[in-house]
Amino acid sequence: MDNGSYVVDNINMTSHMSSARWLTARSLHQVQILSCDVSDFEQWDCTDHCSPFWRLYWHEDEGAVIVMAGHKVPLLPRHLVIIPPNSHFSSHLTQPVRQFFLHYLVEPQYRGPADTVFQLPASAWQADLCAGIVERLIADTSDIRASFEGQMLVASALLALPVEGWTLRYGDARVSRAVAHLAESYPAWPGNDALAREAGMHPTAFIRLFRLATGHTPLQHLVNLRLEEACSMLHFDDATLDEIAERCGFGERAYFTRVFSRNMNCTPAAYRRMVNISNRLRPGI
Repeated sequence: MDNGSYVVDNINMTSHMSSARWLTARSLHQVQILSCDVSDFEQWDCTDHCSPFWRLYWHEDEGAVIVMAGHKVPLLPRHLVIIPPNSHFSSHLTQPVRQFFLHYLVEPQYRGPADTVFQLPASAWQADLCAGIVERLIADTSDIRASFEGQMLVASALLALPVEGWTLRYGDARVSRAVAHLAESYPAWPGNDALAREAGMHPTAFIRLFRLATGHTPLQHLVNLRLEEACSMLHFDDATLDEIAERCGFGERAYFTRVFSRNMNCTPAAYRRMVNISNRLRPGI
């Protein structure tokens, strides 16, 4: 390639480049913080924390313990504890602790080993950042700096995870179109036949391709989208369970409860009680 100088005419500027080739990251990851909390726990007894979002925990002192895949894992003080979504684990305390934690979503998916906990020794910068966020939350939960600093903390922790665990945005254009179609039609279910027809494939072959690329069927992908929104609403919205069921595409509350319980190992009402601790308790359950 000729590495001479090139001129690119844009709408409102002219740029001089040393190469005619654009270098662009086309598979950017996105992080969405769902909650950023600090709580003083005397008890932390839960039989299954499985949820479709990521968790980051920080403790200054020992005392928090989780059990994952039959193994007892003490959460180490001054470590960033990262637990990927859909991990099944229980928890308890050996003594009261102050716990700083974030719940968040990451796109695309991390497809490392199931039921894995990452305990990352915090750098001095990360430890100071955790302490600073805790101070801000105690002083004023509306301080926007806590949100931005939480983003920084999560990003720095995710950088330490094994890079081979991340999936690229779907390499097959047919799968990418199907995922986009599901997002556009959400919360409605377009059906496998319509998705396969758009991909120019037989439904059976299309479902096989989709599962290979994403790890689940198109319908389960839609269910996961619905569950993510339902979990977010159970966290932060005062809507009734009937309203959540309708808004997330489940229709009737009974069907919503059945699907949610099968995937989350607890009812929506129990999940709301579990996640909305202290001042975040919700009425009208």
